[in-house]
Amino acid sequence: MSTRSETAELQNRELPPVRTMPTNPVTQWPAPGDPSRLYALAQTVFRTFGVDRAIAYTLIGRGWNVIAAPLTIVLIARFLRPEEQGFYYTFGSVIAMNIFLELGLTYVLLQFASHEKAHLEWTTARTLSGSEVAKTRLAALLKLALKWYAVAAVLVLLLVLPAGLVFFSRNSAPTAAIAWRTPWIWLATVSALNLLASPLFAILEGCGKISQIASMRIGQSLLGNLGLWVTLLCHGGLYAGPVFQTTNLAFGVACLWTRYGRFFRILLQADVARAPFHWWSEVWPFQWRIAVSWISGYFIFQLFNPVLFASHGPVVAGQMGMSLTVCTALLGASMSWMNTKASPFGVLVARRRWIELDTLFFRTLRQSLLVLVVGSAVICSLVLMLKSHDHPFAKRLLPLFPFGLLLISTMLNHILFCEAQYLRCHKTEPLLVLSVVIGILTGSSTCLLAKPFGALGVSAGYLACCTASLVWGTSIFLNKRRAWHA
Repeated sequence: MSTRSETAELQNRELPPVRTMPTNPVTQWPAPGDPSRLYALAQTVFRTFGVDRAIAYTLIGRGWNVIAAPLTIVLIARFLRPEEQGFYYTFGSVIAMNIFLELGLTYVLLQFASHEKAHLEWTTARTLSGSEVAKTRLAALLKLALKWYAVAAVLVLLLVLPAGLVFFSRNSAPTAAIAWRTPWIWLATVSALNLLASPLFAILEGCGKISQIASMRIGQSLLGNLGLWVTLLCHGGLYAGPVFQTTNLAFGVACLWTRYGRFFRILLQADVARAPFHWWSEVWPFQWRIAVSWISGYFIFQLFNPVLFASHGPVVAGQMGMSLTVCTALLGASMSWMNTKASPFGVLVARRRWIELDTLFFRTLRQSLLVLVVGSAVICSLVLMLKSHDHPFAKRLLPLFPFGLLLISTMLNHILFCEAQYLRCHKTEPLLVLSVVIGILTGSSTCLLAKPFGALGVSAGYLACCTASLVWGTSIFLNKRRAWHA
């Protein structure tokens, strides 16, 4: 115990000065001009909106897309004729027929991999350690997925490519003189190759490498858009789309090989002959439901352009395609919050930590919906300004009223997509019947309303179906959540 004199000596000893941040005496916030003020403000904003590392990388990519998408749209309007614009966007809708062959396996792989990751940990060598059973099951999942996608890639070349040739030949005017055949063949071929890389990205995301995959996506988007812009500036026309896809594929494969080549080699070399994993009893019951939902999604999201192309020509289809591109970009940016939580959701479900799951989900839903509403308001204001000034670019978009209907539909879809993400992380698909019914209704309304009412009829029918879908889907969400977590 110290004596009284020792205590006095300690009290009188001069202490080293404590370095503190310059602060405002009233608010205690870093003083103006201090770099730490900006850092503290950024931290506050990030905490408020729930931005973690994975979301930050995803938002950087989305932020780049926010810059790239308008520039791409401007270049398309500048260097492609209205008819060519219709071909450009309808190419994307027809190539989306790949979903009939993929059958929703990408999402299924992510969910199943996340459940195995709950028993594994990443090492510094970028391999997994932990339960041997989980590693064997993951290896079996990867091998079967690669076989599935190899068959799907071949079928794209045998079915989708010829189907596109027939469709565009029958619905294009001979006087248009648009060179579309070679770009279409190139695009379909690259899309088939892209299918082979899809399971690799899905497995990595399911194993928790969400921010790393997001950073790869940034590189893909940077190089892909640069290739697309250069092609348009060089008057490459419809070759811009194939160049974009080819650059994306090359960069993605290079990143996977250099960063995670050892990880995949170990999985592919694993002996899975006696693995406790059964595709048809474990994966297929979940996959076929996801597949039906995704196929229904084609009739909900991808049928507009081909139907308008066939009934009203490539110009109207191009307007719808560009308007949908804007809405899709907004939806993609807002869904970044929820998509980056797919793997954490799966881990929390596997560990049955329901309170943490609900807390994370509802906080993420509020944050992402706020982003979408603000973004939609900004886009509406910009479009209104272009229309009021009769800018030539405004003619490449739909009229304001049908465009507004598409934006409202996007908001409704966002809520439903978030609820679906939550439900599917339980490795089940309770929205199957809803997806089928809404897909049939949307496809029917598109086919019935397109010819007599054009884009306005298609947009109005779409909004009605989205409203019914959200009401029904929310009811399923509440009932299933209550039953599963009881």
